[in-house]
Amino acid sequence: MTLANKITVIRILLIPVFIITFINGLFPWHAIIFSLMIITDALDGFIARHRKQITPLGTFLDPMADKLMMFASYLAGAYLGLIPVWVFVVILSRDVLIVLGWAITYFITDSTDINPRLSGKLTTIFQMTTIWFIILNVLPGRFINLLLYATVIVTAVSGVDYIIFGNKRLNKNA
Repeated sequence: MTLANKITVIRILLIPVFIITFINGLFPWHAIIFSLMIITDALDGFIARHRKQITPLGTFLDPMADKLMMFASYLAGAYLGLIPVWVFVVILSRDVLIVLGWAITYFITDSTDINPRLSGKLTTIFQMTTIWFIILNVLPGRFINLLLYATVIVTAVSGVDYIIFGNKRLNKNA
């Protein structure tokens, strides 16, 4: 297993630790752990590209780690009343659509290629930044609301982008 993949696995293993510290209000630990998860997300990609160690496992694990991280974070935020439930539902729905789309594409084309889209990368940045500011509790509520709305818009646009891209890909193989 490459160093980048090991770092991604560490990020996945940190998720339950983060959730436990977040739900139990163990500030600053949950903020530190979440910050570490963000850093490992950037670090594993940098190492994989720099060392030319991009692997099929890594191209699957990294986005899955991001989805698990965002799912758990927004679910915990909704549970704690820090995030409206509808925001969590939008984020979850997009990710479910992407995973289902990938599965359908796999069954139809027999291809496991996962092609990250710019809209997906922007969505991850918005989602991570928004939950990070919520965790830190350093911005007034109106700014958090603006971040949440911006995140929902970027997430929805990304979902539509993936649907259009996946549809084109399937039509090429029809």
